[in-house]
Amino acid sequence: MMIALISLLLGLQAQANGPSLVAYDLKGKPVAPLVADGQSKATVLIFYIAHCPIGQKMTPEINRVFREFKPKGMRMYMVHEEMTMPPADLAKEAREYGLMPPILIDREHRLMSHCGARISPQVFVYDARMKLQYHGRINDFFYGLGQMRSKVTHHDLRDAIAAVVQGLAPKVAKTEAVGCVLPTD
Repeated sequence: MMIALISLLLGLQAQANGPSLVAYDLKGKPVAPLVADGQSKATVLIFYIAHCPIGQKMTPEINRVFREFKPKGMRMYMVHEEMTMPPADLAKEAREYGLMPPILIDREHRLMSHCGARISPQVFVYDARMKLQYHGRINDFFYGLGQMRSKVTHHDLRDAIAAVVQGLAPKVAKTEAVGCVLPTD
């Protein structure tokens, strides 16, 4: 009952401030990540599935970006799309890989559908008004399935967030994400 009431209140707030899209954290608390909170300069959604090897290899970079930009006004969420994985297993996996950003569970794929996410990992960067500024890959370490560079040459997510927290538009607004296909059922 309490969760339903909180979801309703978040939905009403979201209607005033942006799309009414609620996901749940690992404790079952509803979160509306696309509602402007009045404090964040940037909001980042990273869509992923836990067992994607490309996403797992991106964890150190995700954590670096999280540590660097959280103090500068960025909020970041890992949006999990696997419907069958229990929250306790997600929490265990996050601990095993050292994943730092909070995890949201999008069991009905509403956030995924709204954003147009199709790949794990795929990122979406919004400004303070919740206008989409960048979407695509984290960086160019992977340039195809199973194809990796010896050195990253483009830090797309990092560059996009750096621009957005300064109130600027990123130089690149879209790239192609490489990874695992997100589930749709």
